Order: sequence, then structure tokens, then C-alpha cells
Amino acid sequence: MKKVVLVFMVIFITIGIIACKKGDTSSAKAGTGVTEFPGGWKPTHDYKNNLTFAIANVGVTEGYDYTNGDAYVRWFANAFNAKFELTGMGWDNWTELLRIWISSGDMPDVAIFDYTQQTHPDAASWVEQGLLKKLPDNWKQRWPNLARVFEKTTLGPQLEKSYGGTYFLPRSRFDLNLPHYPLPDHVSFVFRKDWAEAVGFPVKDVYKTSEIIQYGQLIAQHDPGKLGAKLVPISNRPNWAMRLFMLSNFQHMSTFYKDKKDGKYKWGPAADETLAGLKLFYRAYSTGALNREFYTLKGEEDYDQFRVSGVSGGFYGEATTYHLQMARQSFDKNLGLKPDDCIAVATIVGEDGYYHLEDLINYWGVHLFNPKISNEKFERWLDMLDFVATDPGFYMGNFGLEGIDWKRGNSPDEIISLLPPGMDLAGPTGKYPSILGFGNNIKQGDDLSFINPNFEPWVRAASKRLYDDRSRLSTPDTLTEIDWPLFYYDSPARRRAGTLDFQVEYANLVTRATSEANLEQLWKAWVTAQMPIIQPALDELNSKLR
Repeated sequence: MKKVVLVFMVIFITIGIIACKKGDTSSAKAGTGVTEFPGGWKPTHDYKNNLTFAIANVGVTEGYDYTNGDAYVRWFANAFNAKFELTGMGWDNWTELLRIWISSGDMPDVAIFDYTQQTHPDAASWVEQGLLKKLPDNWKQRWPNLARVFEKTTLGPQLEKSYGGTYFLPRSRFDLNLPHYPLPDHVSFVFRKDWAEAVGFPVKDVYKTSEIIQYGQLIAQHDPGKLGAKLVPISNRPNWAMRLFMLSNFQHMSTFYKDKKDGKYKWGPAADETLAGLKLFYRAYSTGALNREFYTLKGEEDYDQFRVSGVSGGFYGEATTYHLQMARQSFDKNLGLKPDDCIAVATIVGEDGYYHLEDLINYWGVHLFNPKISNEKFERWLDMLDFVATDPGFYMGNFGLEGIDWKRGNSPDEIISLLPPGMDLAGPTGKYPSILGFGNNIKQGDDLSFINPNFEPWVRAASKRLYDDRSRLSTPDTLTEIDWPLFYYDSPARRRAGTLDFQVEYANLVTRATSEANLEQLWKAWVTAQMPIIQPALDELNSKLR
């Protein structure tokens, strides 16, 4: 009997080892000092000690086990001998939470920060106060893959020059497949193609802002979905509504900028072009084209009204290949509708017919570090970033595990998906929910969006078209390059001038106005009220940067 039991135990263990090997892409084992990674990548040090990383990021699924929850994050936990504890930040309070944590010295080991021209004063203040970890001077030699991506981001080298060292590691949108320069945004108008046809609205690839308002008015008037009081013609929360009606017409509606006509720095919110966009915003709101409760929406409620509950005729917002595919699958699963018949996506241009934006810059979000993080933990995280900057590491976050979720075709560049039809790789309902919130990426999936086999052909083609249309429909005056001296100019006056939350300010003006004439009066009074904090910054810019 003992011999029989022993034989069964040997068989069971052997099967377990084979199964583990089949589900792994390397010989990585926790705590052994990994030396064999896909592609021959090598760690910079041994991983004898098991480390726990506290990470703050957006897109985190609350309550999910980011160490053992799925095979993707388990691979990293084993390979890097680590545990990962994630804290989620909301899209609406992302910057504010980090501002509180960092200023009080309570930030996690690693955090993803939304570095923009508006948040630059916060970042400069943190560096000035010693609240962030500086990378060692030789970091590019130790982590060459990470350094190569860093150079592609444009932002990274500019900030390095400004701060005299590296405190921020931007995550590139594109690496090998940068579509255009300056870089347009992927944000698009996604709408009900079937409803548009039902109300006689032409389905096109490009619309002016006023045409979108017309679409919303027609949907409100005819209610093609027979939803009654539930109908939401255009659903957008404040930030996206502001961008749809204002930013689409004037790329400087919330920033300082240099006027090419006289070479002087000016404040965009005080420009006539901003007022014109504000009036379009008001027209959409006052006529019922825009959700009357838009200012109450949070998170992804506007997106969900379109793709989950099906009460919205369209929304302006994230339209990466990932979000387009999510919308199409949701229409099929949640609404029982064929996406080919119901969903269209378009570029929004200004009333002048041109696409407006300041260079998006080839990055989204930056890694920053607690100054008290141990060197061992810090270096292991940089090791992880260096690995995911390689092709094998990058492919894992976009295609999954080789041999299980994807395989190579007849050429090294051909990728064949092995996922069942309709299965998402990432996201809350995907095979590996950990991928989006984990935060270990240094390259965004945009770089593979045109070739990713996990996305439907329609989605990949639409994504490429959106970028091409925006480049074609822009000029150097409407899709403008970054004024870097302005971007990272810092002073107490500039910091005071950067405290306005424009999505709130503009939404307040729109919802308070009783007419376009009244809106203009409110706007002028608002501009006048801001000048005590804006004018000192303007005076500095015009004296020091001209």
C-alpha cells in the first residue's frame, strides 16, 4: 500500500511540475536569483529577499490579489520574488491624492503621476523639497532598455535637463510605431451609428463641434431608442465635455501660450477663442444635446451610459483600441446588439475645420518614488521596468504568455492570438485583470495597437484612421509643438496661477448662465476675478522667457 501511495505521489508531483512549466515562459522561480528570462534578459542583482511593493495607480480593481490573482502577475511575483500591494486612485482625484500623500511624506514606494503642464508646479515643488527619490547618475548604463524608452518619451530628457537629474520615468505611448509628430490624441467621439441613420444624421469620419451638437439635438427630439426619460443624447462628465466643446476649437483654452502674432505670452482662458468654445458648450447643455446632469458624473459613468446601459447616443472620451473593443463587446454581451450595425467612431475638429491640440507628447503617466524606498527595492523595480521595456516583456503585457495566449507566425513580426474569440486579455473581465492596474509598464499598448491580434480588424483599422485623419486635418498653428521653456518654467507666481480646476470653473459658468449674452458677462467677470493671480505669472513669462 505504501508503494502504491508513493507511486501516485511521484506521478502527481511530476504532472504538477509539467503543468507549471507549460504555463510559464521562463525558468523563473521565487527566491532563487533568477538568471533565465525570455529573450536572455539578465537581472542586475540577485533576488534572494522577498520584497513587498506598495504601489499607487489608477485603474486598480479594488480587492484584487495583485500577487496571486492571475497567471500574469504571478509570473512577475515569482520571477522578481516580490509581493505587490496596490492602492487605487480615482480618475477624478488622482493628482489630489498624490499631492496629499507626497507632501505629508506618506506616499507608497512607487506611484504613477499624471505629469502635465498644469501639474508641473506640484512636481517641481516635490523635487525642491526632497520628497522624491532621484535615480543614480549611472542609471542609463545599468538599465539600458529602460533608458532607450526614456529617450523616446521626449518629456523624460526635457525634465532631466530641467532638474539636473532624473526623478521621473515617463511611460511612452509609442516606441517603434510612433504615427505622427506632433502627436495627436486618441480621444474620439464614439456614437450610435444606427440612431444617427434613424434620425437622418450623416455617418462620417470627421465632425465639427457644432455638428455633434446637432446630432445630440436630433437624438433628443426623435428618441430613436424609445427610452423616454432615460435617454441621454450625449453623455460626458465635466472634463470630457470641456474638451469636446472647447479644446477641440482652441488648444490653449486652459494654458499660457505664446501668441505668434506679437510674440507675447498670454493666458488662454481669457482669449476670444475660449469664449467661442464656451458658447458651444453652453449651447449643447441648454438645448439638451448634452446630459443635463453632466456635472454629477464621475469615474466612467458617462462611458457606461453608452456601452453598458445603452441609454446614451454617444460620448467623447477614451477611444484607444482597447476601449473601442470593450464597447463593441459590451454591445454584444450586455445589449444584445451587433456592434457593426450600432457603433461608429469619429474625429472632432473645430469650427474652422482643423484638428486642435498641443502636442500630446509621447508619454502618459510617470513613475515616481518615495525617497525612503530601500535601494534593494528601488533597484528591483527598475529591473522590472528594464525587463518590460524589452520586446518579450512588452509582449507579455499586450499579448499574454507565449505559447498559451499567443504564438509567432511565419515571420518574427507576425503574432497569432490563441485567446478564445471574444475573450479580453486585460481589464476586470479579462483573462488577466492584473495587467491594467499593476503599474509595472514603461510602454503603453498604443505602440502595438495597429497590429495587436487580440483586437478586431475593424478596431485596429479605425485606430490607425483616427491618427491619420488628425495629422491630415491639422496645421502647425492648430496641432502645435510644445514650448518647453514655458512647460517647465517654475516660480511661486506660476504655481499660484496653476491652482484653477478648469473643468469645474467652466462647468460652473455653463450651468449658471441664462443665455449666451449672460454667459459672456459671467466669463468676463470670471477672467477679471482671476487676474490678480494670473497677471504676475504673465509678467514673469514675458520678462524672462522672451
